[in-house]
Amino acid sequence: MSKSLSRDHLGFVQAVLDDCRDYYPMLSSGFDRDILRLKSHSEKVGDRVFLIDLPAIGKVLDKALDRGVLPRTGLALTGGINARTTVPRLFQGLWLLIFQLDGCLKCNADPQAIFLLRQILLGQKKFKKECTKDVLYKTVSEYYSVDQELPPPSSIWDGGDPLDWGSARPSVYDRIDESELLADVGAFQKFRHLRLMLDTVQKVCDCVSASLGEFHPGAANFRHGPGATSEYQRGKGYKYLFPNWSARLQCVFPREEYAIANSSILGGGFATVHDLFGNYRIDTDSVEVANDIPEREHHSRLIAVPKTQKAPRLIAAEPTCNQWTQQNVKNYLERQILAGSLQRAISFERQSHSRLAAKLGSCGSGTATLDLSSASDRVSCWLVERAFRGNFSLLRAFAATRTRYVSQKLDRRSPSLHKLRKFSSQGSALTFPVQSILFLQLILGVGCHLTGTRPRDWEKLVGKCRVYGDDLIFPIEWVPMVVEVFTYLHLKVNEDKSFWNGKFRESCGFDAFDGHDVSPAYFLVIPNETALESIATTVASANNFYLKGLWRTAKWIERLVPFGMRKLIPDVPVDSVAFGFYTASGFSHGGKTRWNRDLHRQEYLSLGAKPGKNTKRHEGFANLLQYFTEDPSGSGIATWSSGEYGRSASTIRMVWHELARVHDRKPREENWSAGYMLPA
Repeated sequence: MSKSLSRDHLGFVQAVLDDCRDYYPMLSSGFDRDILRLKSHSEKVGDRVFLIDLPAIGKVLDKALDRGVLPRTGLALTGGINARTTVPRLFQGLWLLIFQLDGCLKCNADPQAIFLLRQILLGQKKFKKECTKDVLYKTVSEYYSVDQELPPPSSIWDGGDPLDWGSARPSVYDRIDESELLADVGAFQKFRHLRLMLDTVQKVCDCVSASLGEFHPGAANFRHGPGATSEYQRGKGYKYLFPNWSARLQCVFPREEYAIANSSILGGGFATVHDLFGNYRIDTDSVEVANDIPEREHHSRLIAVPKTQKAPRLIAAEPTCNQWTQQNVKNYLERQILAGSLQRAISFERQSHSRLAAKLGSCGSGTATLDLSSASDRVSCWLVERAFRGNFSLLRAFAATRTRYVSQKLDRRSPSLHKLRKFSSQGSALTFPVQSILFLQLILGVGCHLTGTRPRDWEKLVGKCRVYGDDLIFPIEWVPMVVEVFTYLHLKVNEDKSFWNGKFRESCGFDAFDGHDVSPAYFLVIPNETALESIATTVASANNFYLKGLWRTAKWIERLVPFGMRKLIPDVPVDSVAFGFYTASGFSHGGKTRWNRDLHRQEYLSLGAKPGKNTKRHEGFANLLQYFTEDPSGSGIATWSSGEYGRSASTIRMVWHELARVHDRKPREENWSAGYMLPA
């Protein structure tokens, strides 16, 4: 670690403590000692004290707020004030505003002290820095080991006879062997209780999945996602050509109907023949094009992206054809949810409902917040097949668009090609919507069992729940049974991020204690003139701290920007749509001004962030499909140009801005209470 980088990490803590002095001037001398301890420790272990050690203490704080007792841990920098207390010596002034000397949570714990302490401990956990190779290798190994723990999928997922989907009636309780439990009375009683609950869960799953209606590809739009695919890196290749199209996909999504704007240009259309399983496949002999589409099924490609220093995030880039069809199924699910009762519990676009529910839960509304560990990696085909068996058409679409194999070049010690047991990895368009619906089905099943509600009346309990991916909110009294059911179904509750005992709740990045927002802002990057996107990130980060009331920290982050670039960035009013640092003193800039005769407006010159866009021209019949995808009405044919447009990182450059728009405000977040029913 360089000395300058160490000073920046330590300087961030110093800046936050300077803000703390404004709130608690009587603790000023203690903060000086805290800085000396951190400086001494960082000289021994490097920047891991800021990126790993302090965030680990932050997790201990969160669990202590939930359970009401501060435990003794062996973590670095958690040594107590003395041998009789668990209150750490480091930042003891803030700790003692929250906990008593015996480690018990105070009845009048100071929410401001909680926020500031969490800001110090967690403010750098998302700092953008590549993980070490050992951490990456460990994460890849865990990815494979978690998948191997899942039950194997049935042969139907491998392209068996589609008629088997209708005849098979698997259930969520069919893996328990009753004969092994007959000799143990206690185990048999426990099994009987679990069996009855799972029976209700299965019936609710059937009702909920049936309510989604019969799936048909033509009922929703097709489109491509913004990310890379397994065949093409971002900005390379042309997605609308579809280099692969499997027979499984052809059975549900005929390529000539859903992936070609006008199949007649290919020589009269595609001829299709039946394979051994009754599926349709493309007869490539009839395709009169130079670049014939092979029938082989492509695999996804595993990618590591920065998350925290503890572990990177693993994402699988899907095959181009699967990405295209997954978006269609996703759009169908979103439309069906908005049209039915599920919209009261699920919203794919807005996190505000979950955040409000977490805030209400911290005030004593009787709801818990649960988070799942590696949720997408633990949702098996075995479970999806049972949860959605009430909707044969959706299951066929899931099986057709699912990618069965994943390849990776991140770790040579792990398999380069692996057949997956999980339903999908992060990166699939179906991962988020399917797991949201699935987790809600399981929670509602438990709720129906505990409240005596008939499975067909599951809609009565929808208003008591809120689900956004793996962020789950539901009544506290359901927690033990929900955890038991999830564990039985190979799902794992993340105890470090699940709360239901005290006044602390967390959901969708919003942290609340007794109704107060205690969510930290994050210090993400050190600005660098050679990496201009870091300048835009720094401006956004400084503005987040400004809105949190940490004005000294915001100013410290602002001063990290090189002086030559800082004088080109304007000061703008709070929540302004213009690019710049927030200030209460009004708009100011050091650039030129002009009158734009063409647009008839006053403009000023300064640095500005512009969304990047890569354009790569392609010519051929596939451009017609892109046109109808991007402009289905045909209204923009006069201005539309062929080719693929891919997003890239934002760029910073000198730009003329409209002076009148400086005082325009960013739209406020939507009303959190809209569409949410409070638990009874």
